Amino acid sequence: MTDLAQLSNDWLDWKNTSKPSPSTLRARTADLTVIGAILSQKLGIEPTDTSVAETLGGLTPDSLTEENVTRAFAEYAKSHSAASIRRCRSTWTGFCRWMVVHRKLLPTNPLEFVEPPAAKRWRPKPISEEDLARVITAAQTPSTRARKPWAEIEQAMCALFVGAGVRLSEAISIRVGDIRRSPTELTKLSVTGKGGVTRTVPLPPEVVAVLDRYLESRRERLGAFPPTALLMVRTDGKPFTPKAVDYMVSGWFRRAGVAPPPGALAHSLRHTYATLLVEQSGSVPEVQRLLGHANLQTTQAYIDVAARGVEETAMANPTRKLLGDTITG
Repeated sequence: MTDLAQLSNDWLDWKNTSKPSPSTLRARTADLTVIGAILSQKLGIEPTDTSVAETLGGLTPDSLTEENVTRAFAEYAKSHSAASIRRCRSTWTGFCRWMVVHRKLLPTNPLEFVEPPAAKRWRPKPISEEDLARVITAAQTPSTRARKPWAEIEQAMCALFVGAGVRLSEAISIRVGDIRRSPTELTKLSVTGKGGVTRTVPLPPEVVAVLDRYLESRRERLGAFPPTALLMVRTDGKPFTPKAVDYMVSGWFRRAGVAPPPGALAHSLRHTYATLLVEQSGSVPEVQRLLGHANLQTTQAYIDVAARGVEETAMANPTRKLLGDTITG
């Protein structure tokens, strides 16, 4: 019988037709190997390393009994968060479902017997408008300790987060040619987000001005570049890494004297962008489109943290006058 190492590679190839992001592919591979290692250990198999070939090579579909899988996830749960458990369970659910439906190698999906942790309601973590103003101000001037200070790149990165609401992974993947200019309409930014889905984000003139200053300074520093070049590059012309962006954004918070919120700081700026949009417009579907959320419920979470804007929108309802007329008439 074919071992799980080969089957997992076949499954990943099958899933790759949906063009998952590199981070999704890494997460799936990590989920397969970590549970594979636990299963192997419990079955007396000792992998020589943590590769997919080693951790799953000694296992077959017959190894995936209800008892074995349940015990493996119970062991995994001892040292991992609820979010990690849910993600890992999702990976293995998909893998085993594929073996049930497409390969007919399992009679049932053993993950049905692994109870997931209760899902906590997700809440955005925006910062206040006052703190945002301080962070934006801090981003205008690089740290005095920077070896090669480049004010325009920090200003442009900040503008993408607070003026276009992009994710960190999106910011470092945007190409120069993704900025679409028009003589009669707002400049648009083409952003490819999760699942390879592309959305169009209108850019306010202030954001365009910041990006143009950055591009001009980039030509002076690094020379000409084609439309296919990455928009955001480091002082040496190399691509940004998530770690480098995190370091930059943490510097803004530190210089602004703003206490960093829980979680990724760049994402907190995206949360703030979304919350302010909901407060000003009250249009959750439109904000959903701007953020690239696949599920409207994700966007609706911003309503809870934008109560003031929602109340104002509700009070602006024109039916109030109609109802008032019936009461006083």
